[in-house]
Amino acid sequence: MGIIERLGKFDRLAEPGLTCVNPFTESLSGVVSLRIRAIDIDCPSKTRDNVIVTVKVNVQYNVLPDKVVDAYYSFSNPTTQITSFVTNVIRGQVPLHTLDEVYLLREEMEKAIKNELDHNLARYGFRIAAALICDIAPNEAVKQSMNQILTNARLKTAMEHKSEALKLEVIKAAEADAEAKRLSGVGLAQQRKAVIQGLQASVSSFREGTHGAMTPKDIMSLLLMNQYFDTIKDIAENSKAKVILLPGGDSRAMAQQVITAAASTSSGL
Repeated sequence: MGIIERLGKFDRLAEPGLTCVNPFTESLSGVVSLRIRAIDIDCPSKTRDNVIVTVKVNVQYNVLPDKVVDAYYSFSNPTTQITSFVTNVIRGQVPLHTLDEVYLLREEMEKAIKNELDHNLARYGFRIAAALICDIAPNEAVKQSMNQILTNARLKTAMEHKSEALKLEVIKAAEADAEAKRLSGVGLAQQRKAVIQGLQASVSSFREGTHGAMTPKDIMSLLLMNQYFDTIKDIAENSKAKVILLPGGDSRAMAQQVITAAASTSSGL
């Protein structure tokens, strides 16, 4: 829309297209665009917890077609004046909240900015299409601190999960070891029971074969001596054996008794 003045005073609006102007008494004072324009505003402010942040706001506005004259003659520099209104709203809202709350209340702050601008600029012929908070940027040191706090919290959670996993692993290992020992004890008990039953059967069979010529003690000594020789044989056959059993004084005496008893049995038979 064109602003046409006659002798220095507003006369009429010129619609888009061809317009006739008397060059002696009339002049085109200016042109007002009805398009939506955008302003990027960086407004530093301080939160309630004393953190300096820069709020970046994008304000989109246009001139109302029926108030072109008001918009043209009321504001000499619309960009600067709209920036002042936005800065005033931001510095009135941000100090009421902490840094975390500022991030959470972005939508409420956008509504507050738009309502304030609509209230103040409508009478001057401007319409606010949108007031968007594009970014909330604290100081770089504050950003690093916030990231470090978040990292430490994540690491703490990870360590807790890792500790719980290790705890479960230790518990399961202990349960498995306890079960293995229980089963090993059961097997050992059954083995000893079988050995005892075998020894009892061997003693009974041997007594019946010798017709009572040897006492149960002699028979047990002979069986133990036989097991002793079997053990020595197994150790000798194992190339990685590191234990050697040497007979002591009692073993030699026991062996002598067994040999004597066997000789007397042979002569009796």
